[in-house]
Amino acid sequence: MKPILSPFSEKTLNVQSRKEKITFRKEEFEVVYHFYEDLGQEFTTPETDELTLLQVYNQYREKYKLPFPEQIKAIREKYELSASKMSEVLGLGINVYRQYESGEMPNQSNARLIQLANDPEEFRKLILLSDAFQEKELDRVLKRVDGLIQAEKQISFDDLLSEYVLGNIEKLSSTNGYKQPTIQKTMQVICYLVDKLKPWKTGLNKLLFYTDFLHYHNNGVALMGLEYRAIQHGTVPTNYEMLLAYTSQKGFIEAKQKESANGFIGEQYFLGEESQTTESTFTPLELQTLEKVVELFKGKTTKQIVEINHLESAWIDNQELKRVVDYEFAFGLRGEGISFYN
Repeated sequence: MKPILSPFSEKTLNVQSRKEKITFRKEEFEVVYHFYEDLGQEFTTPETDELTLLQVYNQYREKYKLPFPEQIKAIREKYELSASKMSEVLGLGINVYRQYESGEMPNQSNARLIQLANDPEEFRKLILLSDAFQEKELDRVLKRVDGLIQAEKQISFDDLLSEYVLGNIEKLSSTNGYKQPTIQKTMQVICYLVDKLKPWKTGLNKLLFYTDFLHYHNNGVALMGLEYRAIQHGTVPTNYEMLLAYTSQKGFIEAKQKESANGFIGEQYFLGEESQTTESTFTPLELQTLEKVVELFKGKTTKQIVEINHLESAWIDNQELKRVVDYEFAFGLRGEGISFYN
């Protein structure tokens, strides 16, 4: 959250936060409530209200196993359908369906229908029950669906390996920042950070942590959706060894044995021949987060990055038992001499 100019005075105000319970659909959910305060008055902005509501929605969806907006959109896009055609197949009003993709909470019956549509075989039945397509268009859509049915029966080794590297990619929760991870997005982020900072292995793991947690800090959702664990040297992706080995094996990055300024021998990363560094692949908000991470850590040694990371409650509260780090810790990001505000 950016500092703002107070409407009551000339002061520049930083966002504050505290734990609050918010009631939604007759249930209470604990969130990190963001607000500003000046002259004894508390107030919020549309941005802080959105962040608070998003936390409630995330918890509600997780509790009742409802699809997230990103998942709803992904289901439609894999069938290469417009929102209007998808709504016709599902028997939902176009405005209702578009609101679901935009973040509105579906009722449970509509949510289950959308989740059912994720299965190509079930979606094929829904298509045939609907009158959404003329004959020529129907043939095209069914061809696409049948192709997906066959593809799901032929899972490649790469598919299985990427799922292992990323963890449980279907269940969105507070341990992956309510973001469905993809190997493509993760590789793009790694390439971006390697291109800009040429980090050592220990440093790169922390940069990935700050990328996801800073994005969650500002937007209520992770950028990549990786799961992180607190270990001796800081917060790292749970399967970081496999993740970095996979990225290297694919040729996106190259690890070179180097000697640091203090005589330490270790792996430093550089771009590989198959690197993916096109900034246009990121949304404006994603790019804003990545640029901020680069700004914060450019010129810092691995030792300095680790020291900053060891100031985080995310590490302090979890490292003894090597626990998975809840993304709620993102709202308490700190760091000596650096600011995590946009």
